[in-house]
Amino acid sequence: MMEIYRNQLPMISVTEIVKEGILEISFSELLENTKIYQIKNNKEEVVMAGKITGSTQRSCLYIGQLAPGNYKIYINEMTPVNFTVAQLLI
Repeated sequence: MMEIYRNQLPMISVTEIVKEGILEISFSELLENTKIYQIKNNKEEVVMAGKITGSTQRSCLYIGQLAPGNYKIYINEMTPVNFTVAQLLI
């Protein structure tokens, strides 16, 4: 009898509350392929998209142009992760 193993996708974690315009992304393992990402607002509209290239386990994205609010980041086929852009008090 042959056993079939499901490929488990790497997990990602991000800065949950972004205050300085930089979203930090950490992957559970070193990824060598190109990672395509989309950031969606709470209406599921794509507000940012791009790719992260190279061999990475940690990366940062500048998201300073995003308005304060709740967002989700989608990377390749990984489970999307929620984060919040905080309003800066001056």
